[in-house]
Amino acid sequence: MTLVFRGRFLAVLLTAVALAGATGANAAIITSHDDQGRTITFDVRAATVDTEWYASVLRASAHGNEISNVRIIIVPEPQVQAFCGGADAAACYDRTSATIVLPAGKSKLLETVILHEYGHYLDTFWRVPGVQELNGTPAWWAARGMASLLADRQVAFDYSLGWGHSVGEVFAEDYAYVHVHSRYGITWLSPPDAALESALFAELGTPTAALPYAPEVPLILSRRGTLAPRDGYSVPFGLLGPGRRVTVAATISNVKRKGIRARAQLVCDERIIVTRTFRKGQAKRTFDVPNLGPATCDVRLVSSVSTTLSYTLHIAVAVESA
Repeated sequence: MTLVFRGRFLAVLLTAVALAGATGANAAIITSHDDQGRTITFDVRAATVDTEWYASVLRASAHGNEISNVRIIIVPEPQVQAFCGGADAAACYDRTSATIVLPAGKSKLLETVILHEYGHYLDTFWRVPGVQELNGTPAWWAARGMASLLADRQVAFDYSLGWGHSVGEVFAEDYAYVHVHSRYGITWLSPPDAALESALFAELGTPTAALPYAPEVPLILSRRGTLAPRDGYSVPFGLLGPGRRVTVAATISNVKRKGIRARAQLVCDERIIVTRTFRKGQAKRTFDVPNLGPATCDVRLVSSVSTTLSYTLHIAVAVESA
């Protein structure tokens, strides 16, 4: 999502899938440069993408020569899942091909997603002596007290304790936070303080420019497909702070028969927040829930019938104070 979506995002998985080839019929390779003249390469597979805005976010981040070795694929948001190989992926980094996949757009949320995924990429270029990857950077590992957290089983190198307890995800969230100072997705751990931020920038290099302007716009998720008989479909996302508003519009086909055809639900932290049922003649159901978060949520569609149903989902997540 790791918006971020849940990083496991929204916003945010470390996938090792083989992505489709370097270019495609509708792809455009566009290059930009950081302030030191290093090349930043974009593989653009979506229309009307402002690649210079993406480049400005990376240009303003703490980085080094490694920035010239990553390829950044930008795709329409509904295609991120197919590229990342996960139904709950908001974006992803593939270690095998040194490739970051990002959705097209421009928003404060997307800034965080870009930096989170770049944090994963940066992690692969730094080694903590005697510690298995992924492990962040030496100064970060020490300042965060990761050895103690690992010994206490508060964190793991994989996802066995959950997304927010993965060492790699904590580092990626910390890396993003020291740049944006908002939207911290690790709920059990405090965001980086001034001392940790100073240690990280002393190690990586202090950013010399401010992040570019980005609007505070709702996260929009659109999905369509089919539900197998008595099957379900889920769209996960994260609410990384309080005061979030979730608006959902769901439609299904084949509502001419009596009885409940399907249910649409908003579930946050394993608690059902709202349920809407589709009965005869009710092809569309909506709900608008304010004042949510922080939480891990998903919108679920569940079929109640023995026939296949077509569906569409339109989900908007907004910061109410914006």
